[in-house]
Amino acid sequence: MNLKTCQLFTLFMLFVGVVAVIVVCWTAMYGYQDPSVPFWKEEVIYQVYPRSYYDFHPDGLGDLKGITSKVDYFKEIGVGAIWLSPIYTSPMADFGYDIANFTDIDPIFGTMEDFDELLDTYHGKGLKVIMDFVPNHSSDEHEWFKKSVKKEYPFTDYYIWSDPLSFNKSEPVPPNNWLSVFRGSAWTWSEERKQFYFHQFLDKQPDLNFRNPDVQEEMLGILKFWLDKGVDGFRVDALKHLFEVEDVHQDEPVAKDSGIDDKMDYGYLNHTLTVNQPETFGVLRKWRELIDLYSDKLMMVEVYEGQDLGTLMKYYGNETDPLADFPFNFLMIEGLHNRTELTGFSLKSAVTLWLDNMPSGKWPNWVLGNHDNHRVGSRLGSDLVDALNMMSLLLPGTAITYYGEEIGMEDTWISWEDTKDPQGCRYGPERYAEYSRDPERTPMQWDNTSFAGFTTASDTWLPVNENYKTLNVKAQKDATYSHLSVYQSLTQLRKLDVFTTGRIAYPSITEDVFSFVRYADETATYYLVVINTSEEELTVDLHHDASFDLPKTGTVVVRSITDTSEETVPGSEVSLDSVKMVGGEGLVFSLNVEN
Repeated sequence: MNLKTCQLFTLFMLFVGVVAVIVVCWTAMYGYQDPSVPFWKEEVIYQVYPRSYYDFHPDGLGDLKGITSKVDYFKEIGVGAIWLSPIYTSPMADFGYDIANFTDIDPIFGTMEDFDELLDTYHGKGLKVIMDFVPNHSSDEHEWFKKSVKKEYPFTDYYIWSDPLSFNKSEPVPPNNWLSVFRGSAWTWSEERKQFYFHQFLDKQPDLNFRNPDVQEEMLGILKFWLDKGVDGFRVDALKHLFEVEDVHQDEPVAKDSGIDDKMDYGYLNHTLTVNQPETFGVLRKWRELIDLYSDKLMMVEVYEGQDLGTLMKYYGNETDPLADFPFNFLMIEGLHNRTELTGFSLKSAVTLWLDNMPSGKWPNWVLGNHDNHRVGSRLGSDLVDALNMMSLLLPGTAITYYGEEIGMEDTWISWEDTKDPQGCRYGPERYAEYSRDPERTPMQWDNTSFAGFTTASDTWLPVNENYKTLNVKAQKDATYSHLSVYQSLTQLRKLDVFTTGRIAYPSITEDVFSFVRYADETATYYLVVINTSEEELTVDLHHDASFDLPKTGTVVVRSITDTSEETVPGSEVSLDSVKMVGGEGLVFSLNVEN
């Protein structure tokens, strides 16, 4: 080898070394992701409610710059993707779910330039950004609706219009008995057009007519607009409401055994004509085909169906005809309304119902809370926050965290005078608290300064919870052990292959105990999660059931902050036939199966 060749070889090796160092540093900073595995199978998805996350401007409302400024927080706590509740141009009758422009940003949140900055910042840190997609309806202030009222072509039939059934003393009578989810008739009279229009939510949210091919094309164009911008996927809102029967001159039947006497309450009727119509799946398929033209994008869909898993699972499609990547799994919300409903058996049922009914080849997901339901700590008990996060984050599938659940935020009491949610307002001062969603939407609690560090303005759009002085991000970062540190430990632990690809078994299920093991044949270390669902201190024997062969001992990896015992300090080895647990506690053990 001559001198020149040696020099070239040396330069080449230096180049290889520099590249290797860059790769190692990049991996250390941003994590390695196998490009063959969709991001949503590995990452935790975190729902941001933009009005309440962080106010950068400041004006008492959260905004895009505020969310952008918190990017490092997500990296610290181990979140890999954020899902933004609606930020589109809107009169805010339903806080962004009434959209006046599907391809622009509402000024209260910022500008399109602010959104582009957010997207670039998050992508630069290796984080994904998912948008809310609200196809069922628009705002009545959308240009489409204004032109449809005037019967301007081609918008005449962009919405669902009907002549009155009859007239009662010159007052037009709606064509049927259909009800709004937000209470009352689902039909509103347009004096200008001399017809009723249909709305499954507020009268400010007229339903789009998906039987019109032009409407379908409009929605495909909206999806393409955001995909071309680089967003990483969509959460599809209220999907089951997309179609209703074509002949609107039919009444829906009264729901049997509902216990509801209020004839204006949505639950009074059995909704056979207005939800889950077969045409919905055809439109969903078109969206899937478009999204699949782009690399590694997520489509998750919101469908509340309770225990009707047969209907719900249709939204997955199947291996040869895929639809959504997953419909949200609300079994732990709809089936667990309060502590009395929470047992080892009910948790086992919620987990196995989904896993056993899911179509072959599909991927599960776990949802503990969201912007429409009471917070975990208030619904099921503040002592269970860590244990339920253990379950959600370590079960097979995608974990979805609602903002603030990582620190154990609780519902905030909101007076009638301060109530903003239209769903609560429609029930009046006597019943608003039963239906308002404001309590779970209050500002994120960052520190113990004024308004919990959410804003430096003189007020907030909803009151801050009074517990913010002790329950906040800064206090939990400073503490030796906190909900936040537990959450961080769990998000790091779930990066192990056994939690992505491993199997699951249930070694001990009782009235008071739920447990599961994550294991894989190729690894000698299994992981055991144990939850005391009761409010009492227990000594748990995990060997009493021989359905899964556990070793004699396990090593504590993570424990709830309620546990102060010296015997279960992380790193301690504990006999699995006598595990002492306080009420609501969760423990994660590593198991050496070669013992």
